[in-house]
Amino acid sequence: MGIGCGGLLVIALGLAVYAFFLAKKTIDDFAANPEKAAAEMIVSMQPDLKVLSKDESKGTMTLRTKDGEEMTLSYKDIQDRKFIVTDKDGNTTLIGSADLSQVPAWVPQAPEFTEGFSVFHSEAGGKASGQFSGKSPRGAEALRTFYEGEASTLGMTSNSSRSMEAGGTSTITLGFSDGGRSMTIVITGKPGSSTLVNTNYSEAT
Repeated sequence: MGIGCGGLLVIALGLAVYAFFLAKKTIDDFAANPEKAAAEMIVSMQPDLKVLSKDESKGTMTLRTKDGEEMTLSYKDIQDRKFIVTDKDGNTTLIGSADLSQVPAWVPQAPEFTEGFSVFHSEAGGKASGQFSGKSPRGAEALRTFYEGEASTLGMTSNSSRSMEAGGTSTITLGFSDGGRSMTIVITGKPGSSTLVNTNYSEAT
């Protein structure tokens, strides 16, 4: 199932808010039930998935895809990013592969990128879209400069740039496109800590 630019923008904005508040340590649910909170966060970033029900006693969640397929998964499986959704046309969305090898070669990764994992990867009509996260020891402004340079090399132009800061935590959201490809980068950093980088990418179908 392909996810368009609109869906990627929703995901990017959600990631920006999530990363900011997580860095500020204001998400109480993660402390109370990390598996459930992580599962809900991952599912909320998938525009084509709908939560039908939750079973707190079993620690499971029942989901429906846009094509009507229903599945029941444990919070742990979702947190560990272990499921694949296939639509009626055979297009697949891999939710949370720990393997970044499927990310297209044109998508840049932050310098000294570590702890990288993919939240989802989708292919439709030979075109890919997805999202992955990781950390870099470089600061937020240095990473802004890096991604602006990479986008320029790719022939992409900037279509959005937003920044917010509170309590020493900075969040920068950058959007680039060239007509056929697009990417949105959410950078969240705090002095003395590694910088979190979330990357959304899409190839037009």
